[in-house]
Amino acid sequence: MAPVRRIVVTESTPKNFEGLDEEDEVMRDAEEQDDEQEENQSGADDDVDKDDDGSAAEEEEEEQEAQEEDEESNKSPTPPPEPVIRRRRLGRPPKNRPPDWDTLPIEPPNRDPDATPRRRGRGGWRGRGGRKGQHFQPTQQSIDKDGTVLDIIDDEVALPEDPEGEKKVDKLGNLQDGREYRCRTFTVAGRGDRLYMLSTEPARCVGFRDSYLFFTKHRKLYKIIVNDDEKRDMIERDIIPHSYKGRTIGIVTARSVFREFGALIIVGGRRITDDYEVAKARAEGVVEGELADPNDAYDPSQPYNKNQYVAWHGASSVYHSSGPSVPQQNAKVLESKKRRVAVNDFNWQLEHAREAR
Repeated sequence: MAPVRRIVVTESTPKNFEGLDEEDEVMRDAEEQDDEQEENQSGADDDVDKDDDGSAAEEEEEEQEAQEEDEESNKSPTPPPEPVIRRRRLGRPPKNRPPDWDTLPIEPPNRDPDATPRRRGRGGWRGRGGRKGQHFQPTQQSIDKDGTVLDIIDDEVALPEDPEGEKKVDKLGNLQDGREYRCRTFTVAGRGDRLYMLSTEPARCVGFRDSYLFFTKHRKLYKIIVNDDEKRDMIERDIIPHSYKGRTIGIVTARSVFREFGALIIVGGRRITDDYEVAKARAEGVVEGELADPNDAYDPSQPYNKNQYVAWHGASSVYHSSGPSVPQQNAKVLESKKRRVAVNDFNWQLEHAREAR
């Protein structure tokens, strides 16, 4: 018996007619559509004509502006941009270059084409003055370990004055009552009539081997570095030899040396009688009339030899003496015996240090 097939008939028409009550859209006639298309086309043509007229006007304005700009450029030409020169750093470039290595500083070029090109300097440090022959001159100086600072006036530290000591020297450094310095004094070109000394000469006179320790131990003294013009004048006057023209020459005022050392810098000087700080010497219990330097060979009947402290007149013998490099004030003079020690590769530093003490 053959199986029975059931056929389900779907309905194409909905049973519910809600929402279908709206009226159908009214279709316009073909003639009306054609009229609207013609109107739209004519309006578009009008717009195109207007755009064409506006663009033409704009082009004319641009042409006029371009002509005006050309006329202005012909009247006043614009200068070309000024070139710049990038200056590279000196020295060997590092292996690991920083990110801004290629960002070099810009310096303006030489605007004068006829000017001589700038030569590269020799380099090196030429002192605080910046140029060769010029040195920095401070206006104040520390005089002790505590940091006491005093002004520098007339090439010397402004120290308090001693009323009794002022009667023995004037403001320019000239000694009074027949006193005489043990080393040479002179004036310097451009510094008036003030008396000065070469710093090495008073240093050797009071027992120092060099002027470095002289100014280090006595901070109340102010060291002056002469410039090239002053040095040339000193060479012409035979104060220093011609071979010293390339050296740094230091000088110090004679008045400041006398105020610091008193009778020790005076020929045949005696304590208190020839000292500047009389009140201080008496407070220390100094014997009045005692010779300041018993080892100084002085004959009143003979002129005093001031050249014994000049470097090119035999003063180098000071370096061969076995005495201490720094003089010991108010100490007994002891005869130093020379030690005979075999110097070799192992003990030469020790023996050199002992000799330098």
